Amino acid sequence: MYFIPQHTFKNLPILFKPVPLYKDITAADLPRAYLDLLAEQNGGYLLCSRIPTKEPTSDGIDYAAVHEILGLHDDPQNSLYAHQEIARSAGLPDYFVLFSINGSQLLAFDYSKLSPSGEPSIRHIDIETDNWQTVAADFAEFLRILVPAPIAVPEEIRLTHTEGAHAFLLADAEELPELFVHFEDDPDKQWYLQWIAYFSDHPDEALRSIACEALETQILYFRNELPDTVHTVLANFLADPVPAIQELAGTLEKELVD
Repeated sequence: MYFIPQHTFKNLPILFKPVPLYKDITAADLPRAYLDLLAEQNGGYLLCSRIPTKEPTSDGIDYAAVHEILGLHDDPQNSLYAHQEIARSAGLPDYFVLFSINGSQLLAFDYSKLSPSGEPSIRHIDIETDNWQTVAADFAEFLRILVPAPIAVPEEIRLTHTEGAHAFLLADAEELPELFVHFEDDPDKQWYLQWIAYFSDHPDEALRSIACEALETQILYFRNELPDTVHTVLANFLADPVPAIQELAGTLEKELVD
């Protein structure tokens, strides 16, 4: 299994659109290893989050971070189809087909350089530093050389939402409080509440408790910035089977009313 299991994940059916991605290449012609991966799950965040590189990247001296693999569907958040315009707007050649994106760092099928079997090589592209490098001969090799690694939480800069989502999905009870603190003043409160909601019905009681405490901080200090969905999230904690979580949620309910 390559993808992180998620208790709330809704797997979308694979959608093969006839629109060309490069010359006469359509989604059905993309590398077999990629299509086989999507048969496992149609896009998502990876258990192994690094790939070795020969040159330094913005992530590290000898590696690049790999977060999410785009799927073949119509959800604009993580659809391969929806994100190809990024390459065009950045002035990249048309032989790149993007399959993973984190801000200015991209991973693409490179149809200008084919493997002996006729499949595109895998290119890591950093738009900001103009660093392009081949990281694998094909997608099958790309999957083989992925390695597990923690996602460090920096002190001076904020993780991107892509990095943050990956970190939340990989976090355990020891790491989760730091992540919630790291993003607690993020202006996108809908995104932040999404992660509190994710853990509000998690099977692990410790993670639910940590999420309820994160909601407490939001209600006490950021109440005027919270969207209406805060009530739905709070309702999850009010229905929690653990009395201590229910009690804190009840206190937060009164805070919202006041």
